[in-house]
Amino acid sequence: MQTEWNWKIEAKTRWFHWNLKELWQYKDLLNRFVRRDLIANYQQTVLGPFWIFLQPVLTTIVYWVIFGKVAGISTDGIPPVLFYLPGVIVWAYFSDCLNGTMYTFLQNSALFSKVYFPRLIIPLSAIFSHTVRMLVQLLLFTSLYLFYLIFTNAVHPNLYILLLPFFLLLTAAFSLGAGLIISVMTARYRDLDYALQFLLRLFMFASPVVYPTSIVPDKYRFIFWLNPLTPIIESFRTAFFTTGPLHYKYLLLTLFSITALLTTGLTLFKKRELNVMDIV
Repeated sequence: MQTEWNWKIEAKTRWFHWNLKELWQYKDLLNRFVRRDLIANYQQTVLGPFWIFLQPVLTTIVYWVIFGKVAGISTDGIPPVLFYLPGVIVWAYFSDCLNGTMYTFLQNSALFSKVYFPRLIIPLSAIFSHTVRMLVQLLLFTSLYLFYLIFTNAVHPNLYILLLPFFLLLTAAFSLGAGLIISVMTARYRDLDYALQFLLRLFMFASPVVYPTSIVPDKYRFIFWLNPLTPIIESFRTAFFTTGPLHYKYLLLTLFSITALLTTGLTLFKKRELNVMDIV
């Protein structure tokens, strides 16, 4: 008797099939990857975890000397150390998370070819490990901020400080969405890495890391605010240093743009994660 087969096995590559619930089943693996990243970054170093504090401090001092003293760029009355440090922390967080996710396939091809687990675990572990570093750096900023708050009249906190987790979540989502898209592209086009590193350096100067938005000419201001990091960094400074209102319309625009970017990144990553391994 001849049997007719009416089913087949195929890979699930439907659009918008993210299967995020699978990540919970591998939460222990995610935790191990995060611990691995945190430990590996400072193994065989003289100063060890102290680099977490030293990097933003040295960067802030360099910016203070070059852009504050030499170039004479205004900080809108904010103490220079407190002005540069939040921008340095937010930018470093974005840059580190982006670099940690954009090479997902290139740096883990050997691991992906040997064992199965949700590929999204790798970029998420990079986000979480850099989030830990960023939170430690925020303790440094908080210490300096409390000093100025107690002993000077140079800072004026407001209730917008409560939105700080939201600002940081936007930064993480921005870097994750962009990193997922780039990871798929760099797996196929290796020379794209050189262009991206160059553009990333330019992108820092298109963000208000070392200067306030008040010095941007009016005719370029709208384009400048389209950069998702601009509302995030400026809102951070508004929450801690001034009594002025937040730029709600730009924050809302940033929320929509980052949501669209993250949705695109997740969809493209999940759609191409199997095919990419054939060309890495």
